[in-house]
Amino acid sequence: WIYVGHASEVPEPGDYKTAIIGHNPVIVSHAEDGEIYVLLNECRHRGVAVCREAFGNSESFQCPYHGWVYANSGELTGVTYPGGYPDGFASELGGLLKLRSAIYRGLIFASINDNVPSIEDHLGDVRKYVDLWADLSPEPEFIVARPHLYGYQGNWKLQAENGADGWHARFVHASAFETQAAYGGRPTRHFSNGITRGFDNGACILDRPGIIQGLSDEQREDIRQRLLTRHSPERLEQIWRIRHILLFPNVYLFDNLIRVIQPVSVDRTNVLSHPFHLRGVSEAYNRLRLPELQSRLGTTGMVGPDDLEMFAATQTGIQGAKMRWIVLSHGMAEDQQAEGSEVVGDDTSEIPQRAIYRHWAMMMGGDE
Repeated sequence: WIYVGHASEVPEPGDYKTAIIGHNPVIVSHAEDGEIYVLLNECRHRGVAVCREAFGNSESFQCPYHGWVYANSGELTGVTYPGGYPDGFASELGGLLKLRSAIYRGLIFASINDNVPSIEDHLGDVRKYVDLWADLSPEPEFIVARPHLYGYQGNWKLQAENGADGWHARFVHASAFETQAAYGGRPTRHFSNGITRGFDNGACILDRPGIIQGLSDEQREDIRQRLLTRHSPERLEQIWRIRHILLFPNVYLFDNLIRVIQPVSVDRTNVLSHPFHLRGVSEAYNRLRLPELQSRLGTTGMVGPDDLEMFAATQTGIQGAKMRWIVLSHGMAEDQQAEGSEVVGDDTSEIPQRAIYRHWAMMMGGDE
C-alpha cells in the first residue's frame, strides 16, 4: 500500500489530484458517483498521461495526444475516429486502469498489486498510533493543505531513516535551535525522554512528550479542553504526544504536517510537505501554527535544509567502495518487546532504522 493523498484534498465530486506510486503516475479522483478512485494516469491508446495538473476539478480527462476522453471514474467515454476500430472496441478495451485503493482515517492508499491485504491488516500494530494521530483534531478529519515541493540529491531511504531518528537533531540542528532562541523563539530542549518504536511492516515512530508547537500555553490548553469533549482524560494523554510516524515506505505523519517521499532515481528524491489544519479550532490558531512549521521543517526554514545537507553528504560518502557496512545497532541490547510486533527503545536507539531495513530487505528478496 502506498499513500497517495488525503480525502480533504478531493472533497467534492469532480475534484482530483495527481500522485505517483514508484514511477507509476496516478490520478486520485472524486467521481460523480461519490466514490474516490485511484486511476493509472495512462491513456489506453498510446500511454500518454491524460491529466497533467497537480490539482483541479473536472468531469472528465481528455488525452492531449489523440483526444480520447475518460470520465472522472475512469470509464472510456469517447474514442476519436471510431470507424477505424471494430464495433464494440471501446467497451471491450475498457477505461483507465483502476487500482486497488482504501481510505483509513482520511488517508488514501493505493497499490499496483491487486492482492494486497486489507489496509487494516497492512497497518497492523502501528494502526493504534495512526488513530491517536488522527484524533489530534478536535473534529475529524484534518484539512490537508497544498504542499511545499522540494528535492534532494540522495536516495529516498535517507528521508525515511531521518524522520524517526531521535539522535541527530542535537548535532545537525544545534545552530538552528540556538539562532531561534537568540531571536526570541521558543527554546528547543535537547530531548532525552523520547522513545522510538519499530514494527514488522517497516513502520516506525519517534515519540516525545508535548504537542502543537507554535501555540502559547493558553492556546494549547484550549485545544486540550476541546479534545476532552470527545475523549477521556486517559485517551487524551495518549493523543497528546509529538510523534513522527513512518508508514512504510512513503509517508510520514507528523503532528503538524504530512510528508510524502517520492523516489526519482537512486540518487534523487522529491518530497511533498503538506501542512494541515485542525478542525474544530479557530482559524487564528491554524494560522499561528504555520510560521513555526515553516521555520522548523519548511523549505526555507533553518531545520529542514540541515537534513537535506546530511542526505547529500551521505549519498556522497556511501559510494565509497572499500567500506562494506554501516552500523545500525545502537540500542539493540536494550530493545524491549511490546505488544505484537512492536519493539521499543530510547530516543537514540536505531530501532526505526532497523525496522525499515528489515522490511525493505524482505521485500527486495521476495521472502514472504
